[in-house]
Amino acid sequence: MKAWILSGLMATAIAASAAPQEVGKGILLLGQIEHPALRECSGVVPCRDNTNIFWMHSDGRRPILYAVTSQGRSVAEFVLDLPALQDWEDIATDHAGSLFVGDIGNNDARRRWLAVHQIDEPKIDEQNQARRIIKARRSWRLFFPDKPFDCESLFVWKETGYVISKVFNDEQARIYKFELSDKEAEQILKPVATLPVTSPVTAADISPNGRLLGLVAHNGAYVFRINGDPATAENARHNFVKFKDKHIEGCCFTPDGLLVVAETRDIYLFNGKAFRGGFTKP
Repeated sequence: MKAWILSGLMATAIAASAAPQEVGKGILLLGQIEHPALRECSGVVPCRDNTNIFWMHSDGRRPILYAVTSQGRSVAEFVLDLPALQDWEDIATDHAGSLFVGDIGNNDARRRWLAVHQIDEPKIDEQNQARRIIKARRSWRLFFPDKPFDCESLFVWKETGYVISKVFNDEQARIYKFELSDKEAEQILKPVATLPVTSPVTAADISPNGRLLGLVAHNGAYVFRINGDPATAENARHNFVKFKDKHIEGCCFTPDGLLVVAETRDIYLFNGKAFRGGFTKP
């Protein structure tokens, strides 16, 4: 693997950064997103090549992918050459070199279909001082099985993509799936499970080993023990931590817990203590 010219500079910057601040039991404030364009970070996934770097994006139509450290420092950015984005709400990874762009927002349920685009995960090196353009390898158009719903959550497990409905009025969120291996560019979403979550879900992620499903909602964060099968989430043991004072928008698993980003630009880590010891490191 190519050595990173930036690694020494980053290590120095990270060492000089402030220590994480515990703002609640097992909830650490790691830093704050500095990039001015990331006013509302809507999605986050870990970088495959560096455990302290995360891919982030803003909410809406802006087709820019940002590389940001866990303390909030901007490292690089890339322009995505995709079909016109309507509402980019989440991003997912297969931990094998592909990222999945979730153009899945559907405010007021006006859209008839959602879209997901697969791209190659960029490499960060000394050449990234200028923006690079990344094209989609593949795209899916996803139709609703019945009435349209809003959605802000996307995750990928093996050869399947999953989205979670964002519902209101004490309705329960539902998981839907689509097949990544299907050659058809258009699919109808298939319901998989109904979750014991009635707060609007804003992001989700699955641990690299498939053992845990994490999600964040308006009322806090959840971790479900699904043991490699998202369909079991409906009746799976789970833990919840209340966190209503911040509007949390994105989440992803790290070796140390669940990393969460908020509308305030704050970056948090929820470790095992936050979930009352309900899970160990994923």
